[in-house]
Amino acid sequence: MIQKVPKQKKIRLLHIVNSLWVGGAEVLLLHYIKGLGMEEYDHFVYYFGTDGPIRGKIEALEIPVYKGKERASIKNPIRFCVALLLLMQDLLSYIKNKRIQVILAHLRTANQLAVIIGKLSGVPAFPTVHNTMPFLDRRSIWDPRVYIHKAIDAIIYRIADRILVVSEEIKEIIGQKFRLKNSKIMVIKNGIVFKDSLTEPVNLEDEFSISKSTLKILAVGRLNYQKAFEVLVRAAAELTTLGRHPIYVMIVGEEAGERKMLENLIYDLRLSNCVKLLGIRHDVIGLMKASDIFVMPSRFEGLSIAMIEAMACGLPIIASDAPGLRTYIKHGENGLLFPIEDHDALAKLIIELAEDRNLRVRLSHQARASFEVDYDMRKNIKTLNMLLRKNV
Repeated sequence: MIQKVPKQKKIRLLHIVNSLWVGGAEVLLLHYIKGLGMEEYDHFVYYFGTDGPIRGKIEALEIPVYKGKERASIKNPIRFCVALLLLMQDLLSYIKNKRIQVILAHLRTANQLAVIIGKLSGVPAFPTVHNTMPFLDRRSIWDPRVYIHKAIDAIIYRIADRILVVSEEIKEIIGQKFRLKNSKIMVIKNGIVFKDSLTEPVNLEDEFSISKSTLKILAVGRLNYQKAFEVLVRAAAELTTLGRHPIYVMIVGEEAGERKMLENLIYDLRLSNCVKLLGIRHDVIGLMKASDIFVMPSRFEGLSIAMIEAMACGLPIIASDAPGLRTYIKHGENGLLFPIEDHDALAKLIIELAEDRNLRVRLSHQARASFEVDYDMRKNIKTLNMLLRKNV
């Protein structure tokens, strides 16, 4: 007689994140949900910051999304402390009411909150570090938030049962910074569940009134210091001066941070006809499939979701030789690298790709191969699944 294998009990998993705006961590959260699936997990999402497009995508999967209490600025210490206590109380109540069994957190404040709440509630909580940007605080040394965040980080990463990171590089950095044992840090390599293979390319010629012979260059990310999009804008100016190839540069990303600076730079360099800030788009995969080159001029990265999406689309990539990029882009193999902030070098690589079809084809094939080997979330999620089940 054949014995039936008992069905595993579903795990009630809470994802805590700062906001549901469009960013690498928020997109990765969505792919974690898709990768873990709904058969073995009941997912819940709790956020306490800005609403955004990711919320709709999560709710489309019939995952409950809850917005917690608003935070307050630390510039008003009393109001900040009251708001923080209300947020913690609200989150503890949510965890109890939903009978949460394990917590995953994304981004700095959510990580801090999750570990503290996990200790108070007795629920295992795992913070996820997506890049080293939070540890490079660019605010004034006189700003008390700099020291408060550093102090809290030092505590929570030491008391956390296990810390999740998206790359070996980040593991090494935070291990040294907080003097943590290797066994305390687990690498869950970034990835995506790529179900967009049938997505049609965007008709860029109709949308932007450009010719099919125009070299279409795409960049994706938040408009902030980290992404260094001004380097791409200056490279575009160099290319238009040389005049060897008509170009059209599209920068897709959040309308915040350094947008005004980029708008002024585009205007000053007289690039308004060929460089466009597209803001948030919901057809990034279609844009990638319609583009010729994907550019990442970042000053540093974790393990970029946009880069992985470009690889999945077989799009030739040019990236800066920055932490979090040089580890994954092998020059001349699955992409090209240029020195950080060197717009002249970037312009030369764009020309090289434009004039060498065989190189474009080879980089395209190798980029797709890199995705299939390293960044398919259905493979990468297995380690996380084992960790969560072990701690319930």
